[in-house]
Amino acid sequence: MLIRELAIENFRKFRRPIRLAGFEHGLNLVCDQNEAGKSTALEALRAVLFERHGSRSDRIRSFRPHGDDVAPTVELTFEIGGKVWKLRKRFLQNASVELEGPNGRATGDEAEERLQALLGFSRASNRGADDDSRGALGLLWVEQGQSFVLGPPGQGARRTLEEVLAGEVGAVTGGQRTTTVLQAVERNLADFQTPTGRPARRLLEAQETATAAAEEARLAKAELEQFDSVLDRLDSKRGERRRLVRELEDLEQSERLVKLESDIDRARSAGQALRTAEALLREAAGERARLEAREISRRELRDQLERAGKAAATSRQAAADHDAVLDSARKAEGEATVALEIARAALRSAEEHRLSAQQAKTARIRQRALAAAFARLEAAEKIAVELQARRDEVAAARMTPEASAQLQGLEQALAEAKAAATAGAAVLEVDLLQFAPQVRLNGAVVEGSARVFVTDIQTLEFDGIGSVAVLPPASGAPAQARLRAAEQDLAAFLADVGCADTMTARKAARVREEAAQAASLLSAQLVASCPEDLELRIAAGLDPLRGALAAEERPSEITGDGTDRIDGNIDEAWQAARTAEHEAEGRRQAALETLQEAQLSNVRLAGRLERAAAEVSRLDDQLATELEALDDSALGAALADAKAAEAHAIVARDEARRAVEGLDEIVLVQRRDNLRKRRARLANDRLGLVSDIAQLEERAKTLGGIGPASRVAAAVELADAAAAAHARLKEEAEMLAMLVEAIREAQRAAARRFVAPITQRVAPFIGRLLPNASITFAEDLRPTLLLRGGREEATDDLSKGTQEQLAVLTRIAFADLLIEKGKPASLVLDDALVFADDDRFDVMLEILAEAAERMQVIVLSCRTSAYRGLEASRITLA
Repeated sequence: MLIRELAIENFRKFRRPIRLAGFEHGLNLVCDQNEAGKSTALEALRAVLFERHGSRSDRIRSFRPHGDDVAPTVELTFEIGGKVWKLRKRFLQNASVELEGPNGRATGDEAEERLQALLGFSRASNRGADDDSRGALGLLWVEQGQSFVLGPPGQGARRTLEEVLAGEVGAVTGGQRTTTVLQAVERNLADFQTPTGRPARRLLEAQETATAAAEEARLAKAELEQFDSVLDRLDSKRGERRRLVRELEDLEQSERLVKLESDIDRARSAGQALRTAEALLREAAGERARLEAREISRRELRDQLERAGKAAATSRQAAADHDAVLDSARKAEGEATVALEIARAALRSAEEHRLSAQQAKTARIRQRALAAAFARLEAAEKIAVELQARRDEVAAARMTPEASAQLQGLEQALAEAKAAATAGAAVLEVDLLQFAPQVRLNGAVVEGSARVFVTDIQTLEFDGIGSVAVLPPASGAPAQARLRAAEQDLAAFLADVGCADTMTARKAARVREEAAQAASLLSAQLVASCPEDLELRIAAGLDPLRGALAAEERPSEITGDGTDRIDGNIDEAWQAARTAEHEAEGRRQAALETLQEAQLSNVRLAGRLERAAAEVSRLDDQLATELEALDDSALGAALADAKAAEAHAIVARDEARRAVEGLDEIVLVQRRDNLRKRRARLANDRLGLVSDIAQLEERAKTLGGIGPASRVAAAVELADAAAAAHARLKEEAEMLAMLVEAIREAQRAAARRFVAPITQRVAPFIGRLLPNASITFAEDLRPTLLLRGGREEATDDLSKGTQEQLAVLTRIAFADLLIEKGKPASLVLDDALVFADDDRFDVMLEILAEAAERMQVIVLSCRTSAYRGLEASRITLA
């Protein structure tokens, strides 16, 4: 099998169409960087061949680019036995498949079946294609990260290899006849179960029939059980109703209820008497506590009045002592204020002299700044005039940098056209003897000899003899046409830029470039000559400088030494006046603070005296009022009477408590209410039982009329018959499965006996990679043992690199065997040999190159440099 071309669109990372072409018989390399899409291209190749177009499994949906609701589409052109086939599959949206080949065109399921028969693989399951369904090609097309796997071939691939081996060694299992029998038995077995052992059509129908019959029997039994249950519940409800009626008609409960009502009345009367006695006790205790508190308050009031009188006397003495301090502070503050006014007057006079000197200095500085600004403006105007002239020169020039680049391209095109015109042109050589007549070539006299290329008509004129015309060959006409076109393009360009020839045009370009450089230099000079002037507040640039000086008059010559200093005596006098003013202000501030503190102290003392006098007056008035309302003797008598009343109330409260003992009104009321609620619940329950009994009687009448017992018998009979039919078909399926397994076991036994062809094909490869080593295959065609140095090693215990190399060599041997027997085969390796060291990698490349002489080998790798020296067809992902 030869892959020729692969087109992919809307498949994972390939949103835009991509086409891989140029695959040849032999070695093909698809080398590109990581994440370029090599493994995705192999996945698309697998999908177009092995996946069902109508499947909507998670695997198929994963083909869509992330976030896009599109239809993945893959087209494949391949060749088998010299015949070309074209396959196109579209997944998910408007799914379709089309196979076109020498036998015509097929679509839909027919195309899928033809493809399976052509390439020898089986129909994919609902979850997608796997190693068992992909057949031999699935074994030989190794995806990324699986090149080192030494597992057994899939079921489909192993069957194909066993057929090939049996055909090669003439196995005694019946050959083609056994294969035909096996296929017939498998077709019959397919009616009973799937390849994975799950029930198929016939067995599934029998199983469903048996299940349905068993379910019907179960439902019939459930209905019979339900009928019996209804009868049992009806009998139970009737008994419960009889017991409830007897309880409602019990006279003892009515007598209990009457007694509880009488007890509740007595409990309420006793409780009311107790509450009255407790209220009288609380009132007597409150009066006694109030009188005791009043007696204590009166003693505290007399103590407070005594303390307030002492505090008022102390405050009056402190206020009298503080008057002298306040008078002294007032006198000091007046003297400091007079001194401050004198210092401020001296400072104002010094500041007036200093301000006059500063204004004179500022005027001189501005004059000098204006003079410098006018000088900068004059120099800048000259630069601006020269800059504009240069810019006009640049604008007028036609040989711009773009025109220069265009000229270079036209000259290059002309040179290439001349070279192409003369490369295949004939050559005319003229060599005259010394005494030959005069000869003219295209009107010019030939002196001795001449040599020209015949790119157009060449005319030789011989004096007295005639003329000869040499025509250029017709094959050179296209080159001549290109030469003429290049000459015309160059002439048109020179006309556009106003130059007679290319030399003049290049000179004009140099002149323009020099003018542009000069303009750039002048522009920088102009910027430098117009800086920002902080003194005159003029921004940088020529226009701000022009605008600022337009309203100014250029100053005349400025005299002076240029230092602009102020007289030192003026500054010293001003500093001395400032110092004296600050000193006087500090003294006045200190005097103010002292006066303020004295005044605050005076206010505090006056306030303290006033508060003490007010407190004495308040307490004296409060005591007088208290005595006027109730003197001390009356208060003592009232307190004694209150204590006696409290004692009488305690005795009355205790008697009421003894009367209420044993009569808890809350408990009695709760008992009465509970009894009433119970009788009400019984009455409601009786009504509920009447409704339940009526419903059960009606339900029993309905279920009894259907005849549940007879229905159960009929349903059980049908279920037994369906189960027996299912058991017979299941037994038949098991017998067919045993027959298939017996035939396959016979074929595998023959393959185990005659596995030598695979061993013979892989032995040379193993010897070149691992000298003096050999490999052993198991009956499932999996390499299991490596023999070297007289020691056997399990292949699972080998290093990843050695496992990978043995897996690739085994696949080459399988491919050779399949190709020799006319089976479609090609080798595809995605990032294989990643664990090989340098020496073994070189050996493996040699073996792959030799294998490519017998089959198509496609290698996908990100290691471009590793395969650089290998002769192969290189395909790019573009």
